[in-house]
Amino acid sequence: MEKKTKMLAAIQALAALVLMGAMRFWAPVCQKMLTLENGREVHMKCFYTDRVGMILAALVILVAIIMILSKSPHKAFYVINLALGAFIFLSFTSIIGVCMNPEMSCNTTKIWAYVTSVIIMMASLIGIFSGRDGQIPS
Repeated sequence: MEKKTKMLAAIQALAALVLMGAMRFWAPVCQKMLTLENGREVHMKCFYTDRVGMILAALVILVAIIMILSKSPHKAFYVINLALGAFIFLSFTSIIGVCMNPEMSCNTTKIWAYVTSVIIMMASLIGIFSGRDGQIPS
């Protein structure tokens, strides 16, 4: 296994861990409930974005661990983490999103998600477009 592959996988796992830490500890989403006209309460959309973000970050870590333990580098793992990073970014922007009020705490979480997802995607792109000839399938 190339040292570069292990380093890129470690960067991806670390970025995903930072995102998980941000969502749970230093920049959690708000826990307020939205009251409907019929009196029932439901979670706001940032609650669901948080849940999706945690699952996707866990998947990034899982793929990174597989990359580290793999005997040979596979570009498919980079493609998977590239897609997961894109889904993290999109879930905080357009797929689900966060509260529109800029004073809500979930907007801080969104910034952490932007930064960490870009790091995951950049590490994936570096892994995809570097390496030996013939590793990218045609």
